[in-house]
Amino acid sequence: MTQQYPTPPRQGRMFRPVLPHTVLNLFVATYIVACLNSGVWHRLLAQFPDAPSKAAVFGVALWLLTLLLLELAGPSRLQKPVAALLIVIAASAHFYEGTMGILIDREMVRNILETTATESRHLVTPRMIGAILLTGVLPAALVFWPRVRRVAPLHQLWRWPLGVGLCAALTVGALFVNYKDYSAMLRESHDLMGAYQPGASLWAVGRFAREEWKTADPVAAPVGADARPGSRLAAARSPVLLVVFVGETVRAQNFGLNGYDRDTTPELRRRGVLAFQDVTSCGTSTAVSVPCMFSPLSKADYSREAYLGHETLLDVLAHAGLSARWWDNNTGDQAVAARTGWQIVDATLAPGACDVECTDSAFLPVIDKTLAEIQDDTVLVLHMIGSHGPSYYLRYPEDAAAFRPDCRTSQFSDCTTDEIVNAYDNSIRETDRVLSATIDRLAAAQGVVPAMLYVSDHGESLGENGLYLHAAPAFMAPSEQTRVPLVLWLSKRFGKVMGLNSDCLAQMVDQPISHDNVFHTVLGLMDIETTVRQDGLDLTAGCRGKDIL
Repeated sequence: MTQQYPTPPRQGRMFRPVLPHTVLNLFVATYIVACLNSGVWHRLLAQFPDAPSKAAVFGVALWLLTLLLLELAGPSRLQKPVAALLIVIAASAHFYEGTMGILIDREMVRNILETTATESRHLVTPRMIGAILLTGVLPAALVFWPRVRRVAPLHQLWRWPLGVGLCAALTVGALFVNYKDYSAMLRESHDLMGAYQPGASLWAVGRFAREEWKTADPVAAPVGADARPGSRLAAARSPVLLVVFVGETVRAQNFGLNGYDRDTTPELRRRGVLAFQDVTSCGTSTAVSVPCMFSPLSKADYSREAYLGHETLLDVLAHAGLSARWWDNNTGDQAVAARTGWQIVDATLAPGACDVECTDSAFLPVIDKTLAEIQDDTVLVLHMIGSHGPSYYLRYPEDAAAFRPDCRTSQFSDCTTDEIVNAYDNSIRETDRVLSATIDRLAAAQGVVPAMLYVSDHGESLGENGLYLHAAPAFMAPSEQTRVPLVLWLSKRFGKVMGLNSDCLAQMVDQPISHDNVFHTVLGLMDIETTVRQDGLDLTAGCRGKDIL
């Protein structure tokens, strides 16, 4: 006996068609490629505007590749659960790619898995739920409707490898029809296959799992174990305090001090800060940029495995005998403070700043407490929620909205572009208020030598070229997601004690810099002597020892 036939339905039971295993896979593959890969079809037709037959043949290759995935992962009775899962994955990715231009890669998988419940809740909108139910869950449920005619277990031993091999051969064959054109396209247009679902999502999950396996038990090699206070820091009569704000999702294009036509930073402008105009981020997501800027590794050398294999800037500061503290109003320290410890702000610390979520005003009590209790030279790192989307309206008090009407929902489809931008700009105004209030506190403090550094981790897309939010893959990341503000404020006391000339630093604000400079500049600001500090990346190196006003 070579066939297993489903038992005929009894009288009165719902009719269920009987399909061969292969026919069900053909239906599923056709639905996924035709209905859940519009981004691929849009890009493919743009590649071959005058040769639709080439686009069609490549589409057939993708259809065969989808059939290969179904055959490979869903032999015998695994077929239906696997097919249903792939439909839901493809539908989910298709929704976010279609509405926000988001492509799924390894770092996006990390963002999804490491985000907080609060943040993820803002991405779960009624429109998202309805779309995935309609295009994903319902078709996935229909997969279980037909009964499947299956071969006997013994024959499955040849049927499964035959099906996989045949699909693989046909896929390769379809690509070889126009190999020269297709190979060139795949080399140049990485976003095409980045939009292919469910393949891109499965590949991203696989790469993420591989990276997690390789870094499951990291041992951080010492960095800057020779660090010690330089002569100026050692001679300071009062504790030196550097407050480092790690901003969130603020792009340079909308930062008033960087030439934006709206003054989103009026308070900082009045305080005479130094605003660097050409700063590039290490990545387009917190999970990359924050570890990268606190790592001794450059952007070119950065990988998560290499990062976890080294101590961070906070460790170097601790080696030098400084107090290195991390407070968080975001998704955590990203292992930057793994050995020095970190704390999170909440309503018990700042009830007035924590309604639905805590705004960054919650950091002000932390600063007040630090100023009141400081005894040691200290670097205080404050990881902001900043302008994290899509719920920009939660990042500032409603009565502080300077730009109206502002989008007051996380569902962008309910707002105009102007309303989304207004809400985003209002969130930057809140960052401006917090930074300015910090400067005022530091300037008024007695018995401390203060300075402040602010740098955003990455930027944000606000609809340009159909993209929203951030975390675009590096190969396609637009400047809106990679150009960020960096602001430096030095008190006169700080400049005098550390031998730094603000006028000298002001002459550097137009030179191109990046997150690579942060690690070394913080060490330079605090006058930490160590072999890991590179003068070429320390923005203060050329301005130390100049005449001080």
